[in-house]
Order: sequence, then C-alpha cells, then structure tokens
Amino acid sequence: MKKCYLGIICLLYALIIVYVWFSNSLRNFLAPNMQIYLKCSFIPLIIMGLILIVNKGHYKFKVSDLVLLLPLFMLIMAGDGRLSSNFAKNRMTTFKVNEKVSNKNEKKDNTNIVVTPKLDIEVEEDNKVEEYNFSNPYFDITDKSYDVLANYITFEKKATKYIGKTIRVRGFAVTDAEYLSNDYFAIGKYAITCCAADANFSGFIVKYDKSKIENNKWYMIEGVIEEGIYNKNEKIQVIRVINLTEIDGKKEEQYVYPCYAYDDGVCTELHKYDLEY
Repeated sequence: MKKCYLGIICLLYALIIVYVWFSNSLRNFLAPNMQIYLKCSFIPLIIMGLILIVNKGHYKFKVSDLVLLLPLFMLIMAGDGRLSSNFAKNRMTTFKVNEKVSNKNEKKDNTNIVVTPKLDIEVEEDNKVEEYNFSNPYFDITDKSYDVLANYITFEKKATKYIGKTIRVRGFAVTDAEYLSNDYFAIGKYAITCCAADANFSGFIVKYDKSKIENNKWYMIEGVIEEGIYNKNEKIQVIRVINLTEIDGKKEEQYVYPCYAYDDGVCTELHKYDLEY
C-alpha cells in the first residue's frame, strides 16, 4: 500500500470532523467541553495526510490496517448519533415508582385531562375549580438546569416545599420501563459528562394515562408538582399533567450537561430557586 493511501485516510478523518462540526451533529456524540479536543485534531490530521500523500515512499499493506476504516463504518451505522428511549429504559433498571395508596374514604380522582396546547385552562375536580396560568410557571426547566432539577425535584425530601408549584418541561417519553407503574411515565433527556458512551437518562416522573403516550415521542409537559411513592414506601415528587403537547424532537436538544459545561461556567440558572439540601 502506498503511503498516499494512508494520507487519504487521514484526510477522510479530517473531513468527517468538519462534517459533524458544521452539521451540528457533534453535539450528539460529545459534551461541549470535550468538543474542542476533537476540533483541534483536525489540523494535525490535515498535516499528516498531506505529508503522507507527497511522500514517495511505499508502505507494505497488512490486513490489520483495515481497522483504520472501522471508525468510518461506525459513523455510517450511527447515523446522526441520537439515542432512542430504549437506551434510557436499560440505563435505569432499578428505578420504580408505584401509585400512591389512597385512603378508602378518599374520593378517587376521575379528572379527565385533555391534551391541549393552550396555556390557560381550568380543571374541574370534585366540584372545585383550579386555575393555572402557565405563561410564567414557577419551574420552567431549561437545559442548563435540567439535570440538577430533575433529580432535586423528584427525590430531594426538602423539595416537598414545591408541592403545588407549576412546572414546564420538555423531553422524550419513556413508557415501557419496568420501573414505571400504569399511571406514570417518565419524560427527560440524556445527561452526559464526556460523550454519548456515558449517557444516563435524566428526567421527571409524570402522572398521566400512559396509554395515551407514545414511547420515544417528544412532549412539552405543563403541570403541578404532587406527592408520589417510590419503591412502595419512599415519598417522591411527581408532575400531574395539566397541559400536554407533542413537539418535534428533531428540533430539540437531546443531551443536557453539568451546569459548568455551559457558557457561563456556573449554575446561575439555579439561583432563583433557592434550593435546600
């Protein structure tokens, strides 16, 4: 094998980096704080490729050299790099939420919640009218605060002070995981620190008839934080749906990162919530 062929392979790798960089697909593989290292490798690959191409020497081909083409095939197989909800299901096999055990004398909630894109609605429940204005919900979950608030609101005991607060969150639905009971589904995104290989599902537990939800579809949820039960005896916080709207997942960020990975480098998004631990 002539050395120029090795140079061509180096140039192909450089072109791949350019492609995922400018097509904005790089975010589906690497966290923002790690992307700089891959981008910087573009220049050495160009230099190595050009040197090998102009070099008139020869290189003896070995079968093991075919491994150099493996990343090219892996990129083709990976497509745009977006993960499905099946990955989330397999990543959280120990997570289980059960419906809150109701008092025998307590009226069963038969409220019918209509899937609607409207922001201001009235829900009639046991002859009581609840009015919610979602033009400015208490928690409007952004990507910068996603991972922290998903864990805090769901599991932190001191987060009970937020019961009754309104919340808006966007993400993809997980409905068929064994940790979910019939009256719950999960909505979330993937949290990564380095790359897609360390992705873990980060999300919220939603109280809703999941037979009306399609697995892996993207939704915007507007609701109220309520008490739920985790593993039959531990109290957690869940979201009772008021408004549910299907959204275009291709236009949504699939990954969220630690707050220090964003442009400000700190968790300023969280300051307004006065979280207690």
